[in-house]
Amino acid sequence: MNSQVKSNESLGNECHSDDMLTAPDRKVVVLDSDENLEHITHILKEFGLVAVPYTESFPPETAIVALINPEKDPHLEICKSLSTGCKVLLTTGERAFEFKIKAVHMGASGLLSLPVNAVEVLSNLEDTRKSEMPDARVLIIDDDELTASVYALALEECGLRVAVIDDPLRAEATIEDFRPDLVIMDIDMPQANGIDVAQAIRLDPAHTSLPILFLSSIYQKDIQDLARKIGGDDFIKKPVDVGYLVKMVRMRAVRAVELRQIIVRDGLTGLLNHVAFKERLTGELNRSKRTMSTFTVALIDLDHFKTVNDTYGHQIGDTVIQSFATLLKNSFRNIDIIARYGGEEFAIILVDATPEQSEKIIDRIRSAFERIEFNASGRKFNVTFSCGLAGSEDNTSEEGLLTEADIALYQAKSYGRNCVRKQCRATGDGLTTTAP
Repeated sequence: MNSQVKSNESLGNECHSDDMLTAPDRKVVVLDSDENLEHITHILKEFGLVAVPYTESFPPETAIVALINPEKDPHLEICKSLSTGCKVLLTTGERAFEFKIKAVHMGASGLLSLPVNAVEVLSNLEDTRKSEMPDARVLIIDDDELTASVYALALEECGLRVAVIDDPLRAEATIEDFRPDLVIMDIDMPQANGIDVAQAIRLDPAHTSLPILFLSSIYQKDIQDLARKIGGDDFIKKPVDVGYLVKMVRMRAVRAVELRQIIVRDGLTGLLNHVAFKERLTGELNRSKRTMSTFTVALIDLDHFKTVNDTYGHQIGDTVIQSFATLLKNSFRNIDIIARYGGEEFAIILVDATPEQSEKIIDRIRSAFERIEFNASGRKFNVTFSCGLAGSEDNTSEEGLLTEADIALYQAKSYGRNCVRKQCRATGDGLTTTAP
């Protein structure tokens, strides 16, 4: 059983390489002119997306999205055939309502303006992910290893991520590492009473709203009442009907995820908000101390953003913010932590990454972002960002990390903006990394 816990706890311990910017290549099938195909291939490459030309034998299920120019598919028959296997976006300036009705009827999910913008493509992929079931996590605490394994297997089969521990004394550390959305807790354990463990978990303000389902082979009303009194969300008597347990857990876990997203996410970008980032930073620092691992904090500020708002309006400014957030979400692994820190500021925790690795990753993002062309009623412009880095190896506190990253960011701004700098604690000097 402990090996199962270890595999879950190692979620944050994947190896970093200098090429960790992108996930494995993802295919985008394109039906367009050779010139447009070349343009699309170029802009998508920066984000780990591989553009491939459409052929009649192309299997749509191998692509995550299809970009079709209606000039190459005037009757939208190819659009209809591809829509059974992947999301289809039409690349066209046509916006007549009659055309939109036809496009929807033939399976199109969206319209992209020309020339194709990589951020728009990525935004549509983000919309697709939002429609999927939330990535809900369930922690099972039960000294009966066989029973817990049965529960875990059933829950995993319905799409939930599950961690199992048989020692309740490991509950707090596992919760910090795994960050479950719901806990299934056996009450009758030799190491500690489940109700006492739940109360100890609740002593941490961050876990007061964590849903807990109690399991027990002993049916006593006073125990049930006590379990609910200390914040238990439900009480299920053993032996448990696995089908009922899966239904109950899935419903509550997904609801917990949705509620948590409202609390911890920034409304404009969908990234973590400032408070949630600080909490995650504390958890990551604790994890790194226990596991002797390292991570890097990056603070990013969009350059001259006030000028963007003053010149083009706040609506365009919001578009820039959303575009940059979309770029970030598609440039890091799931275990990395990304937040909108405030206004035009962003914060990132690169798990198991040194500042040297992180500078290469973020500079590639910097290079990609400065090439994105924004359009405000025909007025085209570009935006850049500056970044400061600080590594956990040189810091033992959250404030120390943030202060050093902020100093490095200030130096990046002073250096001329549009660059990445890391703070050298030994000398206090900011070391310029890559810059245009």
